[in-house]
Amino acid sequence: MHGGVKFYRGCAKAARTYVEADRSRADDYYLTEGSGVAQRFVATRIPDGGTTVAATGDLDGDGYEAWVAGYDTNRHPKGRLRTDEKGLRFVEVVVNGPKTWSLAASLHPEIGDVYDAVQERAAVEIIGWLAEHSTTRIGPRGLQVQVPVEKLEAAVVRHYTSRAGDPHRHLHLQINARVFAQGRWRGLHSVGVVDSIEAINGIGHAAVMCDLEFRQVLAAYGYTLAPDSGEIAELAPFAGEFSHRAAQIGRHVDRYEAQWRAEHPGQEPGTGLRRAWDRRAWAEARPDKVVPTDGSELVARWREELHDLGFRPPIVAARLSTASVGGIDRDGVTDLVLTRLGSRRSSWNSADVRGEVERIVATAGVVVEPVVRRELVEDLTARTVGACLRLVDREDVPDHIRSLTSERVLAVETDLIGLIARRADQGGQDPSATRPVRIGPVVARRRLDAGQRQVVATLVGRSPLVVVEGAAGAGKTTTLAATAAVLGMEERRMMVVTPTLRAARVAEAEVGTPASSAAWLAHQYGYRWDADGRWTREPFDARAGRHLLDPRARLTPGDLLLVDEAGMLDQDTAHALFTIADETGARLALMGDRHQLPAVGRGGVLDHATRWAPAHAQVALDTVHRFTDPAYAELSLLMRTGNRPVHVFDELLDRGAIVIHRSDVERTAALIGAGADGDTVISDTRDQVADLNAGIRDRRHADHRSGHGADTSDAPVGRTRSGEPLWIGDQVTTRRNDRDLDVANRDRWTITGTDHHGTLQIRGDRGTRALPRDYAQAHVELAYATTVHGAQGDTVDHAHFALNETTGAAATYVAMTRGRHSNTAHLVADSVEDARQQWLTTFARDRADLGPARARERALDDIDRYGPTPRPRRPEYQLPLPVRQVPPSPTIGF
Repeated sequence: MHGGVKFYRGCAKAARTYVEADRSRADDYYLTEGSGVAQRFVATRIPDGGTTVAATGDLDGDGYEAWVAGYDTNRHPKGRLRTDEKGLRFVEVVVNGPKTWSLAASLHPEIGDVYDAVQERAAVEIIGWLAEHSTTRIGPRGLQVQVPVEKLEAAVVRHYTSRAGDPHRHLHLQINARVFAQGRWRGLHSVGVVDSIEAINGIGHAAVMCDLEFRQVLAAYGYTLAPDSGEIAELAPFAGEFSHRAAQIGRHVDRYEAQWRAEHPGQEPGTGLRRAWDRRAWAEARPDKVVPTDGSELVARWREELHDLGFRPPIVAARLSTASVGGIDRDGVTDLVLTRLGSRRSSWNSADVRGEVERIVATAGVVVEPVVRRELVEDLTARTVGACLRLVDREDVPDHIRSLTSERVLAVETDLIGLIARRADQGGQDPSATRPVRIGPVVARRRLDAGQRQVVATLVGRSPLVVVEGAAGAGKTTTLAATAAVLGMEERRMMVVTPTLRAARVAEAEVGTPASSAAWLAHQYGYRWDADGRWTREPFDARAGRHLLDPRARLTPGDLLLVDEAGMLDQDTAHALFTIADETGARLALMGDRHQLPAVGRGGVLDHATRWAPAHAQVALDTVHRFTDPAYAELSLLMRTGNRPVHVFDELLDRGAIVIHRSDVERTAALIGAGADGDTVISDTRDQVADLNAGIRDRRHADHRSGHGADTSDAPVGRTRSGEPLWIGDQVTTRRNDRDLDVANRDRWTITGTDHHGTLQIRGDRGTRALPRDYAQAHVELAYATTVHGAQGDTVDHAHFALNETTGAAATYVAMTRGRHSNTAHLVADSVEDARQQWLTTFARDRADLGPARARERALDDIDRYGPTPRPRRPEYQLPLPVRQVPPSPTIGF
């Protein structure tokens, strides 16, 4: 189970219409006659501890609409209700599982019955956990406190298919925004639910994966589960291509809807029209097949599709191997949880711990009755929380606030700050470090502006630590090429390292100096790390072992080690690079932009360096050269800082650089059109990028078949892991570094051919490559659209960006500064005012992890913003393992 929390605001009737219209033919087939729209559950906290969850029956259409609106079963309002469109009605999470579970359920009714029952048990467990941990806020504005919820209601909407119409059993778990506490109905503190998503997803997955009944019925039919993914091994090879066929039908439906909405503005399609689109899409996608007319025919078609793909059900029962609960190394699990959490973030809460514990237990092969699993994970969670350190020394911290960390996380930041500070002090004490260097306006045939000349002068100087910050499009490549040229004339060397191999190769080609990924350089100097994020270092002497190094990794005193895109550098890698620079005597420069994408994990390296580096060693590139329109360059600088967002929005809207769509399908159609025309399309979610890639590829092939457009062959030459076909002429990206194949993650290529072994032949900026079939199937994806991370560092002619409800300021700034000639943001909104508010919210949203010191500040801010608990917090898990306090440390500002 994976996914996030969705908020539903607005009209209860619209929610009912959507749920009723979303029921498919398969839902009608599986559900019994008279089944309601949703099933209602009520969770009640027991005064002595614990929670009870009771199923109170089905909700019909009228009952569901009243439930969403905030009324009880007698149609009485639950307190004072908001009636405006912005009022929160419920928060939703989806209880689902790997694709192959649904495939097995569609093949074998007995598996389907058990899977349905286990999914419902998982939903009940999540409801109970939320009831026990959710809060509401009481008190006057500015003095509110968080109190526990005493009663919470949920609705569960069951579906048997995805939107594309393939088998996908899942539950929409909706938590009503009205909760009971302190004698009356109040509003749910929805932020606490969002902050609990790791626990929700972890419980939802492990409750099924570890369920004894579910695993036994799978084994009886000959099925086994892969420990890491949970996929059914016997069905996994067929899931991708099967899903592709269904997804193609879904894309056809979306295209019909977008066309209809364009012709019928302000109207909503009805159920009959949607079912007509569904039949038409089936006929278009599979013209050689009879269109299913009801649920039973659809289920039969699924089985036929799997058979056509070559799947044959096992004929021998599988052996169910399980791990003993008593054999679990509980101290080892605690260490592993802290290692994994610490590799991803600077701080966490008990819900994050619970989620990681659930995932570890699920992959360990534990298969037991639900109550046994719960006792195990609660014990492991308590032990891990007890091993954490508190960032905030207060007894009134709400459980959802991320205020826990580990000794190692604190130690790495403390050591890193020490390395930065010592290097900065050396520069302040060395008179030669402040001696100015004169740089002319032209270096190596490159014309430099005043800011670029200052940066080059500082980089070729003698400062042990240099910090360069630059806006997007400010001429970083020109500046680095000039720096390399000046250093070369003085017989000095510059080595560039970047957070990614692809960025390093681009830098090496454009700057003309040796470049590598930061990870590769760290590995050369003995650093090692595992998949869980545990760092170690093999015995290594930087000077004595210099002759053993790859020549490209050799650093000598006075060399300049320049870290490009330093804003994306995580603290573990930065610690290694500063240590290497100290051991070799190299100077070190950090070049980046704190307003662009942050590190994936514990970041803030550029912030620490800016705080400690002397003023003469901090320079900026702030003259933007990228854009053909100088006025847009000025707007880009305002986006960078987040200043005057209303003015920026209005200016971009007037220029046509913001486009407002009334629905997702209309926006998707516009983005597909832009991508098919050759423009760059960007999104901040991988799922949306995958949908856009498939849609753009479909459009290009349709254009080719109609006699115009891209040159593509008629027969696919391969398939991606998700089942998408690949044709000659398709634009693709490699998603895994492989030095033997000479490809990097996010390198872009065009498919040129294949051979009888299935080897994929590709061509890119760095020449041609041949990808073995196994690599191509596992690590090649379509590349007509890209994520923001994939776009950072690129410069294109025209860029289009899908701004979503969770998009942050950094992602928007990066996406809106890729195009030389135009950059367009696409929003879904009901009005200009709604779109403007989305824009303002986006630029107020900051998701960067800047290290534990900043995490502590954020935790304190969140307590002030959302309210503390009103009394000393009782430990969430009753074990004699107290959470220790972080000792005061002037280094990190506690």
